[in-house]
Amino acid sequence: MDFKSFTESIQDMIKEFLPGDYKNASVELVEQTKLNEQYTGLVVRKEGQVVVPTINMNTLYEAYEADHISLAEAVVKAASMAQMQPDGIEINPGSIMNYDIAKHNLFIRVSNAEMNQETLQNVPHQIHEDLAITYHIAVSMDEENGMASTLLNNNMLKSYGITQEQLHEDAMKNAPILMPATVSSMAEVMKKMMMSDMLAAGMDEETMEAILADLPAAEDVPMTVVSNERGLNGAASLFYPDQMDKVAEKIGGDYYILPSSIHEQLVVPDDGNMSFVDLGNMVREVNATQVSPEEKLTDNVYHYDSKE
Repeated sequence: MDFKSFTESIQDMIKEFLPGDYKNASVELVEQTKLNEQYTGLVVRKEGQVVVPTINMNTLYEAYEADHISLAEAVVKAASMAQMQPDGIEINPGSIMNYDIAKHNLFIRVSNAEMNQETLQNVPHQIHEDLAITYHIAVSMDEENGMASTLLNNNMLKSYGITQEQLHEDAMKNAPILMPATVSSMAEVMKKMMMSDMLAAGMDEETMEAILADLPAAEDVPMTVVSNERGLNGAASLFYPDQMDKVAEKIGGDYYILPSSIHEQLVVPDDGNMSFVDLGNMVREVNATQVSPEEKLTDNVYHYDSKE
């Protein structure tokens, strides 16, 4: 079955697997263009619903094509996803449409400008080198269910009656509060990741301590990770007010910026130990082999002069 037939079949069948209060719901296929991602979405909306999930049909079709799920299983999965606004999350439409509320939920993301040209035509943004800063509103946020957010577009900006400059100023004030920046040595990050994995595996404390003792010290891994406390879309935190200067103070001078992914950026001191060319080759290799397309930032390396 080709993709078109697959999506239309699920569109036709999904109500049979939904509760009775979805009897008069609308079921639409929509083309979604988001940062670093384009896909066909399925939207099931009951009367009066403002915020509903958009089901990624491309992902479902990939599972179907790989024989991981049957068509019937795909419909059941789509029906489950259509109802996925968790009970613990209540989304107030006013948190999006009322700017006096929305401005306290603003944060920024950074993405590759060239890869997202179509999306950027319809949203307020700022360009820095080959990266684009965009503005987002967190509509729900908790530890259990994570975060739901919406990309702020030109129509929303117009309805707010504010300038893009005001939006940028408000976002730069609020983002560091909503998603505080973190600046950690690579050794610290590696240690935290390993501890998490070992705890999940039920490893005993003595074995954990022995393994962690063999990890390199921070001074032996001259690389710093810049992200945020959630580890989500943390690359943008480097653009917070004065953040680049703060990083320079921490590492003691000029540095290179390696855009690791949309979630973090790596910083390497400009101490002569690695050349610009070598760092560029490293970024390109990692992007090609370890970073998914939707999380890629850029193949370019940047230099920050702390004296300018």
